[in-house]
Amino acid sequence: MRRFLYIICLFTVQLLQAQEADTVTSPTPRFLPGEIRDTVAYNQEQAAKDRLLYTQSIKVLARAYGDSIVLRWAAPDYVAWRYMNNVGVDVLRLREDGGIDTLAHALKPTALDRFRTLYPESDTLAQMGMGSIYNLDRPNPNETQDEPGSMGSLFQIHGEQQMQFGVAVLVSEWRADVANHMAMRWVDRNVRAGQTYSYSIVPAEIDTTMTVMLDAGFIDDVENVRYKPEPFDVEVGDSVSPPNGVRLWWTDKDYSSYEIERRKAGTSKWQRLNQRPYIVMAITQEREDCFFGDNLPEPGTYEYRILAHDPFGDLTEPSRTHTVKVGDMIAPRAAEITWIEIIRPREDAPADEIWADIHFVKDTMEADFVGMMPMYYHERATEGKWRPLLDKPLAPTDTVCRIDVTNLVSGDIVIAAYDTAHNVSYGIPQLLRVSDMRPPKAPTGLRATTEAVVGTITLTWDALPAEDDVDYYEVVFANDTTHAFMAQKRGQTRDTVFVDTVYMEANQKYVYYKVRAIDFSSNIGEFSETLQVIRPSNVPPSQAHIDSAYVDGKGVYMRWICGDDELLAYHHVLRRLETTKEWTLLYRCDADSVKAQNDIIEIFDTPDASVQAPWIYAIESFNYSDVSSGLSLQYMIRFDGERLFQWPIRLHSSYLPQDNETRLAWEMDANPPYAGEWWFCIYRKGPDDQRPKFLISAQPEERDFNDFLLHPGETAEYYIHIQYADGRSSEPSNTVSVTAPPKE
Repeated sequence: MRRFLYIICLFTVQLLQAQEADTVTSPTPRFLPGEIRDTVAYNQEQAAKDRLLYTQSIKVLARAYGDSIVLRWAAPDYVAWRYMNNVGVDVLRLREDGGIDTLAHALKPTALDRFRTLYPESDTLAQMGMGSIYNLDRPNPNETQDEPGSMGSLFQIHGEQQMQFGVAVLVSEWRADVANHMAMRWVDRNVRAGQTYSYSIVPAEIDTTMTVMLDAGFIDDVENVRYKPEPFDVEVGDSVSPPNGVRLWWTDKDYSSYEIERRKAGTSKWQRLNQRPYIVMAITQEREDCFFGDNLPEPGTYEYRILAHDPFGDLTEPSRTHTVKVGDMIAPRAAEITWIEIIRPREDAPADEIWADIHFVKDTMEADFVGMMPMYYHERATEGKWRPLLDKPLAPTDTVCRIDVTNLVSGDIVIAAYDTAHNVSYGIPQLLRVSDMRPPKAPTGLRATTEAVVGTITLTWDALPAEDDVDYYEVVFANDTTHAFMAQKRGQTRDTVFVDTVYMEANQKYVYYKVRAIDFSSNIGEFSETLQVIRPSNVPPSQAHIDSAYVDGKGVYMRWICGDDELLAYHHVLRRLETTKEWTLLYRCDADSVKAQNDIIEIFDTPDASVQAPWIYAIESFNYSDVSSGLSLQYMIRFDGERLFQWPIRLHSSYLPQDNETRLAWEMDANPPYAGEWWFCIYRKGPDDQRPKFLISAQPEERDFNDFLLHPGETAEYYIHIQYADGRSSEPSNTVSVTAPPKE
């Protein structure tokens, strides 16, 4: 509330001053219907609105130290900063009772002469702060390389002004004493520990021209407790470059300058690596990443930590210690190959065993040199990478090695030299010539997919290993295993995929394929295993037809005759109600199994007898390309099921003498199996009856009945069954006998 009242008062004073300045020349605006606004009055109104829209505030920070409170402030931009330096600022402390204590009035930067007597020229940070205020580096700040008043000159002046303002802010963060003389810092020592204070920084004069629209800055509720520096919580990483260079990086957006310290692992004294606060220039930042380069005196393990300068000139606590290990990065002198000898020990099978004797020389033996390794390169065989040819390195004194090159093709070879720090150097590569006399292996994993719409068969197989040196694959085919295989047209491919377009109306069911590989030395490999592929077909198969059928109370019996097409794959037996259009799949019959039964499908089906609509049956046949024959002629029947069915009902009885009544109760595990309206029927055979007679019916939800017809000394028998409205009924339940005791 105090801040709000102060802002209202400040704005009221500014507005009154502006009105007084304009009273002499500005007539009172009057607006009547149809009249045009007075231009001067309208401009005054718009200027007042613009001032509310574009007014900026002084940025204020505060830090308590227990015995004092330090205030830091900065203008929002260069223009406001210059204005504050010219007119000064008032440092105000706001009391709880609403009063205001003026701690400093019209506080301005120290005069240049006084500045120079306080700080020698050797104090570069003080000179930077002094120069930013008094333009010491540029006697004529408006002088530019471009024509005065041009857009280029305006941009140049603006950039230099922002740089000048930025330097002033940075110096005020690094040096508290210089910040005091730059009128960007104030220390309130008249404070009590544990108390709370509020402050405001106000321009000493209001710009009545409304050129600099600057409001006061506030900081509220500063509790005067001793400040404890916080640790610099940042993750540090590194990269190492030869011979002993280290590049540190960290990500930070809260601070603008740092101190970097280093020590060797195992020691306690830290060495500061930068003479002045280290600033990461904006042009080197990547997503707020900071970098610092360091050259170490020697290899070893070193520890780094980073401290940051905060706006009050205080240093944060150090960051977590970051450890960097820098080893020897100087590789030994390389070995050079002098000559290569190819050896084939088996004259009867020269391709089965091939060796190469590699002769080399190394004229310098470094103290940390530990061994050598022959490396082999072939763009295709090694996938463009250098591969070692031995399981373990050669000794430093070796000058020749024998290598098994049976499975290698001609490629480059080099001797790599290693030291104890795993640094490696390579000599000049030499060509290893190996005449290939071994044919590739037979391809494996031959498989196929078919596409009936376009009549294609896509063959794929597993690629042979790199040592087989495959140039291309050859695809051959036949329509029967007894026929000679022929090379497929365009059947040479460097890929492991081949697409064959076949004649879909041929009488053969299968097409047979084999694949073999030919290497770059024209060695021809063995064929793969023969693959049998069902020929794709878009010719619809023959339709099935019904041979005979009948219906009884148990179900529907049908006998269908199917086609004998060579490419038949399976049959679907379908059923639907006459009142619906959606078919239900009853059975899927394999065509080969049907052929084994003389192309006959025999079906027994028990549809829902409670449904009154007729049932319709049909068969749809498919070939191996899933081409349909279409629905066969349909067979329609009506199924009523059995009229008398079995359904378990358990009847219980008892006689209640006090009420002179017979108590019947019954139970069953589930509702009857058919849909439709039904009820329970109770039958009674009394003392005078020759046979049971219908007594009464009960609803499906009822499960008991009381009979008052039985007199003392008489006996009656009861049973119950289910009755459907369409005439079907269940078998009777168990019969119970009830005797009424005679009267005493």
